[in-house]
Amino acid sequence: MKRFVVGLLFACLALPAFASETWRVNSQVVSTGDSEGRLRQIAGKPDRETPIETSRGGLRGYRLEYFQQGKSVQVEVVDGRVTSITQIDS
Repeated sequence: MKRFVVGLLFACLALPAFASETWRVNSQVVSTGDSEGRLRQIAGKPDRETPIETSRGGLRGYRLEYFQQGKSVQVEVVDGRVTSITQIDS
């Protein structure tokens, strides 16, 4: 019973943020593997752009953040391709 309660607690805490392979923007969809150009064409200019560094301090890619309708969508772009999409509900 104790494990069930602990598991349920962790599940509830994890609900506000989830990773996805797609993100719907109006009538179009952005998917992991799409180019950065396609992402910017569909989603427009990001509200925040943060560099992602390698372990040695070099530039690995970017984390682009879009704020839409009470949620935040973070898209990681590495080597010019979308590698992950994370939606965070406010």
